[in-house]
Amino acid sequence: MGIFSFLEKKVSMAEITKELSVIASNAAQQLYFKELALQIAISYIANTISKCEFKVFRKGQEIQNELYYMLNINPNPNQNSSQFLNALVTRYYRNGEVLVFPDSRRNRLYVADGFSLDEKPFTENVFSNITIENESINKKYKASDVFYFKLDDVRIKRLIDGAFEQYSTVMQSAIDGFIRRNGKKYKLVLDQYKAGDVEFARIYEDVLKKQLEAFVKNANAVYPQFKGTNLEEFDKTAATNYGSSADVIAIRKEMFDVVAQAFKIPLSMMYGNITNINDMINMFLTFTIDPLADMIGEEITRKMYPFNDWKEGNYVKVDTSCISHVDILDVADKVDKAISSGVVCIDEVRKRLDMEELGTDFGKKHFVTKNYATNEDTLNAEEDKQPNPPQSSSNDNAVQEQSNDNTAKEVNTDEK
Repeated sequence: MGIFSFLEKKVSMAEITKELSVIASNAAQQLYFKELALQIAISYIANTISKCEFKVFRKGQEIQNELYYMLNINPNPNQNSSQFLNALVTRYYRNGEVLVFPDSRRNRLYVADGFSLDEKPFTENVFSNITIENESINKKYKASDVFYFKLDDVRIKRLIDGAFEQYSTVMQSAIDGFIRRNGKKYKLVLDQYKAGDVEFARIYEDVLKKQLEAFVKNANAVYPQFKGTNLEEFDKTAATNYGSSADVIAIRKEMFDVVAQAFKIPLSMMYGNITNINDMINMFLTFTIDPLADMIGEEITRKMYPFNDWKEGNYVKVDTSCISHVDILDVADKVDKAISSGVVCIDEVRKRLDMEELGTDFGKKHFVTKNYATNEDTLNAEEDKQPNPPQSSSNDNAVQEQSNDNTAKEVNTDEK
């Protein structure tokens, strides 16, 4: 019976309050599973983004200036970079959009708690009524003055809300069925009872009912057996048609599946299954983290650097390569290959392994083993291996000329 049915009958305020508490309890149960699934998904993404490094480039060279420090270490006095990025990602997915307000005077970044957006398709959008930590900023800002991130696929929030509206009724039925199946029901058999007996009604309300409630609710309790009364438990086989815990678990799983698909998170991650962890992480990074990281990097770049600056090689990049945990002993052979091929230097490898860079000329040198060579060097080496025809020396030529002279003399002698 709903709240409106109660109001139509003009029942007492106590009954209305009781019905409201039941509705609130049911809503809280349904909301719990939704919030649990959302929190797991968002925390995965937020914690992963917070591990990324925001790299700042000037004329194509990586630098660590004030912008780098603000993005990776200290965005504002009240948050470190991890807390700031967690707040950014959480608001982005829960609200479908998030505004980051840069205080250029003090080199600070804040995630706005609220704002108003005046969209202008042919000119810059205007943001107003910006609130940060319960303080309002009484000024309007153009789109070029702030960082604005909007969820491209707005259907995610609608999909999740719509799906949970459908599942909520089924979930509540499963929970109610589970409670009915596992709860204990008793019947009180009375030897003699007169309908309308005021004295019995008083005794039942004041004594017997309280004792029954204490007996049923407490794990260890004593039921006083009165003469002419008998307390019997209903046969549980009569409740076999009610729901079981498997029904609740199955619906909960479907709720988690909906959130995982909406956020493009592998199902095994939602359930904490660590099998095929490499494939799972690669899929998560490819379809969830990399697109988000690219969007954040592009938004910061286009607001910080106009076209001419960007053309000269000034930009911000969110590096997702440092997310996975790496054990140096597990990748020792790969480290050797990367360095010996000249792809990276020693300091670059140490940074990837979360080790301190050497900071010396040796650490920044690139090495190539003799096994690697250019095409030209390989062809020249092959030509050097070919055998050359023997060349006559000056002494050999002299001997040959002398031999020819002797032969000529012999011919002349024969002629004589």
